[in-house]
Amino acid sequence: MQELYESLRVLGFSQYEARAYTALLRTPRVTAYELAKRSGVPPSKIYEVVDRLLAKELVVSFEEAGSTRYGPLDPQEAMARFRRSYGETFDYVDKQLHHLYEADPERAAYVWSLGHRTDIFLKAREMIDAAGEEVYLAIWPEELPEVLEALREAEARGVAIALCLYGSEDPGVGLCFLHPTDEVVLRDQGARRLVLVADNKESLIAYFPERGEASAHWSRNIGFIQMTKDYIRHDIWIIKMVQRFEGMINDAYGPDREQLRSIFPGDRPGLTVVSEGGPDRGNGATTPEGDRDRAAAAAASSD
Repeated sequence: MQELYESLRVLGFSQYEARAYTALLRTPRVTAYELAKRSGVPPSKIYEVVDRLLAKELVVSFEEAGSTRYGPLDPQEAMARFRRSYGETFDYVDKQLHHLYEADPERAAYVWSLGHRTDIFLKAREMIDAAGEEVYLAIWPEELPEVLEALREAEARGVAIALCLYGSEDPGVGLCFLHPTDEVVLRDQGARRLVLVADNKESLIAYFPERGEASAHWSRNIGFIQMTKDYIRHDIWIIKMVQRFEGMINDAYGPDREQLRSIFPGDRPGLTVVSEGGPDRGNGATTPEGDRDRAAAAAASSD
């Protein structure tokens, strides 16, 4: 019974009200004194409790054999009344709170942290369900089943979906770009990553490490949104370029494209970063031969 009492308390019953009402369901047509004994409510409190149940229209009183007796409202009717009442209250509160939230000029700066896998996917599904125009999503196959049905429902209502999938099998939803996966990708990212942008209004970035807890951040901050959207778009652009120019890219950077991923000097012998000036400024690197030629030209011009 304790679990039922706790559930009734969620609906606004006090502990004594829950005990008195359930006792009346088992033994109706009793006096207040008898109800106190059957419910465990202290006699000094029973009239106060009964008055509150009468005010909630969950109990009726009537005279019988010269004494006031009490009976419960049919529980189905009582719960239907609670459902209507709570529904109306919920709609009102939801509308008012949303109005207050939208009126907050600082809300765009919020970045919310999520620390549990269940909460992360609940938020991801909420974002997809609320989308009306477009969804950008970068995701690994391990996490895709958590949002796949929401994606299908969004596509069915006309939402454009761009999916960057770190895998080799098209799930049959949206415009899917398959990103090759290997140990280098996981090494660079440090964890499987989920990046989601809905209607250019909100974005989520989540991390799923091989060991340890998942984590995520959500925001409606325009800079956060643009950063996460660009992350997905750039991955898609790379996929498209590799598909079109794979041979040339492999010749230039190797079949695993390790040299393409390397940013700082030392990864490729003979290359240095140009700090300022020089005709090779645009590509960020120069060769030792080029350095000598430029040094000779500079010396000649100074004579």
